[in-house]
Amino acid sequence: MSVDSTAGMSFEDRLHRTLTWYRVPLMAAAMVALAGFITQKSAFWVGGPVALAGELIQMWAASHLHKDERLTVSGPYSYVRNPMYIGRFFLGLGFFLMTWNPYLIAGYVLSFAIYAHLRVNREERRLREIFAPDYQNYCAETRRWLPSIRPYSGSEPRRASWTQVCANHEQINLIGLLLVLLAVYFRIDRFPDLHWPLS
Repeated sequence: MSVDSTAGMSFEDRLHRTLTWYRVPLMAAAMVALAGFITQKSAFWVGGPVALAGELIQMWAASHLHKDERLTVSGPYSYVRNPMYIGRFFLGLGFFLMTWNPYLIAGYVLSFAIYAHLRVNREERRLREIFAPDYQNYCAETRRWLPSIRPYSGSEPRRASWTQVCANHEQINLIGLLLVLLAVYFRIDRFPDLHWPLS
C-alpha cells in the first residue's frame, strides 16, 4: 500500500483499506488472544452453537448474493437488507460468549455496532449508485437490521445455490470456523490451565 495510493482518501476509507489489507493476521491474532479467556466447556457449548448459527446465516446469504451483478432480493435478503452482517455478528458473539466475560461481550457488541454502521453506510451509498432506483424502493420497504415477517414485495423466488456459496468463498469460512471450534475445544479439554492469566 503506497503513500500515493492513499492520497486524497478520507480517514474512514484509509482505515477501511488498512483493516482489509491486514484482516487475516488481525483475525488470527484476535482468535488466539480470545481463546485464552475460554476456560469452561459449558460456556463452549453455549457459544459454539451461536457461532455456528451465525456462519449458517452467512452461508444462506452467500448462496443468494451476486455482488455488484444484480440487486439481491431473494432468500434472506427478502426479509432484511444485511443478513450477512447479522450472521457475522452472531458468529463473533458465539466466541465472546464462550469467555463468559461480560466486559468482553459488551465490548464486542459495541465494537461490532460501530464497525457495521460504518461499513453498511459505505456499502449502501455504493448500492444506491449502482442499482438506482430499485435499491431505493427496496430500502423503503425492507429494514436494515430487523427482519420483517413478510418478504419484500419485489423479491425473487430464487433457490439457494452452492455455486454462489463458493463464488463468495463462504465454504472456506465454514471450514475455518469448524477448525477453530475444534482447536478451542481441544485446548479446553487437554490444557485447561492454559488461559489468561497464565497459571
